[in-house]
Amino acid sequence: MAIWRINMDSRDFEQYRKRLVNRGFIPTNYFSANGFNIKKMKELALAGKMDAMQCVVGNSIRWYYCEDQAELARLRGELS
Repeated sequence: MAIWRINMDSRDFEQYRKRLVNRGFIPTNYFSANGFNIKKMKELALAGKMDAMQCVVGNSIRWYYCEDQAELARLRGELS
């Protein structure tokens, strides 16, 4: 499990975002809207326990997390 960092411009981001979603990576705002602890998710990703993508678009950084791993971590109680 790892964190991948991708630098891109805004023109490429929309196309790449669709690829991420098709591969099971969901944006952080989805998880926060559904009650996930985003700080804990980032800690798990930094510890190597969850796959995450960090997309850098200009000055903006957007995080995407693997949905399956996030759901399992929530069921185990690691995100509470």
